[in-house]
Amino acid sequence: MTERIHDDEPDTSEPVARALLEEECPQWARSRLEYLTTSGTDNAMWRVRLDHGPDVVLRLPRRPHAAAGVAQEVAVLQQLTAASIGSIVTTPTVRHVGRPHEVFPHHWSVLEWIGGADAWTLRNSLDGRPLDALANDLARAVTAIAEVDADGVRQRPPGSRGGPLRSLLDRLGGWLDGPEWNAANLIDVDAVERLAAEAHEVVDEPVTEGFVHGDLIPGNLLLDGHRLTAIIDWGGAGCGDTAQDLAAAWSVLTAAERPAFKESVGADEAAWIRGRTFELEHAVGGVLYYVPRAHPLGDVMTRTLGRILGDL
Repeated sequence: MTERIHDDEPDTSEPVARALLEEECPQWARSRLEYLTTSGTDNAMWRVRLDHGPDVVLRLPRRPHAAAGVAQEVAVLQQLTAASIGSIVTTPTVRHVGRPHEVFPHHWSVLEWIGGADAWTLRNSLDGRPLDALANDLARAVTAIAEVDADGVRQRPPGSRGGPLRSLLDRLGGWLDGPEWNAANLIDVDAVERLAAEAHEVVDEPVTEGFVHGDLIPGNLLLDGHRLTAIIDWGGAGCGDTAQDLAAAWSVLTAAERPAFKESVGADEAAWIRGRTFELEHAVGGVLYYVPRAHPLGDVMTRTLGRILGDL
């Protein structure tokens, strides 16, 4: 097995990866495989080292909801090749879509490898440095993502980030109140509730809906130096409140860059509060679920939550 993150995930080990490649992509089945240790949690990923041509990445869904989104992600990635976002950042190219197999129960995919280090891996080199250029890159990317045609992509459902805010606040309350999450021992519940109270004041404000990436956390943003070069992991893309993609203001940027980022994307105060609240729920859930499991995403969300609460 590779590292197990969730209690009910299937085997995603090297023998399974090779069996899938042997069945459907024999040209890659004998290549060297490198398991990728990342802050991602929906897919186990194997880099396939090729002697000729660019490497590829085998993505094996760890959970049913991720598997259910494989076809949607493939369709989105194909759509992005003709969208304006492609002139700003690189997005993954689909090389193969695999079927369930006797050794693996889900659909899976193979994407072309994109070089670069993610913003979480580079966090130490970013900390304490001006990130104005990166803030500008992110603002341009977020604006371009919102301009992608959202026809045919799934709607963000109630309770999810980018969906109706009132339902998301109910979900946040479940994180805070559920005895199984032990929230008081891991986060500042009073501070989270104060920000949630601010969000309740804008639940009836008009919402701009459009295409959203849905998960602009550091691990999905590839950099060259301090500049954004690629955005990966479009499995959560859909149609929803475009304020969802303001997440990078807190997941990547610091208080010093947020005002310029906010101005560049043209977010009004209600949209800014909604975006902050979407990422607040994301961070709270990430801390409560992943910190006890000692997964790197717990560290990512702990830092993000600290930056959000810093707004108080």
